[in-house]
This record gives sequence, structure tokens and C-alpha cells, in this order.
Amino acid sequence: MNRAQQKLTTREKLFDSAIILFNKQGIKQTKIIDIAQHANVSTGTFYVHFKSKEEIISSIYYEEFNRFMFTKIKSINQNELNLRTYLLKIGVLELKFADEKVGVEITTVAFESNLKTNMTIIGNHSKKRSFSHEIKKTIDRSTSLDSEYKTVVFKEFETIIRGIMMTWCFNNGKENIVDFGTALLNRYLINIK
Repeated sequence: MNRAQQKLTTREKLFDSAIILFNKQGIKQTKIIDIAQHANVSTGTFYVHFKSKEEIISSIYYEEFNRFMFTKIKSINQNELNLRTYLLKIGVLELKFADEKVGVEITTVAFESNLKTNMTIIGNHSKKRSFSHEIKKTIDRSTSLDSEYKTVVFKEFETIIRGIMMTWCFNNGKENIVDFGTALLNRYLINIK
């Protein structure tokens, strides 16, 4: 394994360990040394990759989320789906990542951290959510929408997904995000073919 692969493997181990420990113990109760030990690396190695718990949480929601979504997007046969069905599948996958992969506490802290960063580095969020560019390309290739409406559909779709996640966070995960989100997405996507 070369150095780049080894670095990526270490980051993934740190991501997985952080997610497990944050969900088991809570973010405040989890120490950086706990994450490093769980990942079988030194604390120094943690700091080579991340400056803080907040940075690993933000990275989980950019790097790990991008990796998850790109893998899932590749498995969807877009040629057999209309745009409405494609967007519904993508939206549900995003909600499942929040619910099944990381949980409400990590999602909430990621929102807070990413909003703060975006206030100082405007556009940071959009640049780091690289899988969203694939969604935009699919919408742009759609022949069922007028060209000027394609950008609106993309922005609305992204806004609805973020809104569903924020509502879930504000309710401390008390409702099923996938059920709640699927119902809202179905209502929004009803007129898209």
C-alpha cells in the first residue's frame, strides 16, 4: 500500500471510530485519545489528519458523505429512471446517511460547524459537497425540464434536503427522517417527470 492509500485508510479508520464513539458516548464525552485508540493509531496521527473533534465531524460530512453518495449514485441506473424517481432515490440516500450512518448529534454539530466555516469562506459548503455536482449534471441533462428551470429544480431540491435534515436536528431525531423526508420529497417532486 502506497502512502496516499495508507493515509486514506487511516482517515477512514478515524472516521469510523469517531462515528462509533460519538454515537455510543456522545460527542462531548468522547476524547480525541479515545478516537485514536479505537482506530489503533496514535493521538499524534489523529492530529496529522484533523485539528479537532469539530474538524473531523465537518470532514465526516464532506469526505465520508461524498464517498457514500458517489458509491450509491454509481449504483443507480439513471437510464432506466425518470428525473423524479432519480431525485427521490438520491434524496432518500442522503437522509439514510444522516440517520443510519452518522446520527442526529453528528448531523447537528456538522451543520453548526459547516455554517460557521461558510460564513468566513463563502461557498465552501457547495465546493465540498462534490456529489451535488453529479446531481446537478443529471438535472441539466434532463429533457423533461426547460433549461431555465433546471437550476431552480437543483436549488429547490438541495434546499428541501437540508431543510428536512435541519428539522430532524431541531426535533432531536424524534421522528423518522427517512419517512418524514420521503413524504416531503414526494410532494415536492410530484410535478417533475
